[in-house]
Amino acid sequence: MTWKSLSRDLRGSVNSIRGGLPMRALLIALFLSLLSGPALAELSCKEQVDNAFAKLRDAKKFRLNTTITNKDGTLKMEAEYVLPDRMHQTVTLGGEGPAMQMIVVGKKAWSNQGNGWVVLPDQFANTVAIQIQESVANAPKVSTEYKCAGDTEFEGKTYALYQGVLAMPLPADAKEKGPRVSAVSAPKQQSVYVDKTTGLPVRNIVTPVTDPKNRLFDGTFTVMKDLDIKAPSSIVPN
Repeated sequence: MTWKSLSRDLRGSVNSIRGGLPMRALLIALFLSLLSGPALAELSCKEQVDNAFAKLRDAKKFRLNTTITNKDGTLKMEAEYVLPDRMHQTVTLGGEGPAMQMIVVGKKAWSNQGNGWVVLPDQFANTVAIQIQESVANAPKVSTEYKCAGDTEFEGKTYALYQGVLAMPLPADAKEKGPRVSAVSAPKQQSVYVDKTTGLPVRNIVTPVTDPKNRLFDGTFTVMKDLDIKAPSSIVPN
């Protein structure tokens, strides 16, 4: 697997960070508007979710640990962000074996697949930089409507839970398949767990609506106040 193919696979997952990962898992901060905005109870459920992710973007330094599962197996990803334009991503296939790393600083990117850091082509680096801006640093454009599921006990702690059904793009042959489309493509439900004290999102889980125990995307957010991401100090010549 190359970084080019991995980028395509991860793009939908990274978009799930907010819109449904994962990850469509974030810099236009809404902190000032939150201070002057209406009380939480007056906001819609979608606005409450938007505000939680706005707080995460305002924190500027955070980590997203994700497990992504599909028919091909499991992928584990740790993505550290220093907004607006820095990322250190570590990916392991099946949760084992050698890790693939990528660092992005501005519009420059480097990869390390076990043999040292190498410079990635400018075109690829620019594509990844744009993805970070559109899916992480800025509020992504999503149409998911959330419902307020109330306070929920999850893994030993009580969170505010918000749930929404992710918009599913129709396959190219949807017109020919007609009603059979719904039988082969179950919609996905996103569950966002928000810390009741900080107002920050803590978990983002995506499952099929028909199989809520099957976690396709399971992401955990952690604010990292002392996080620093720099370009690699040693580069392997091309």
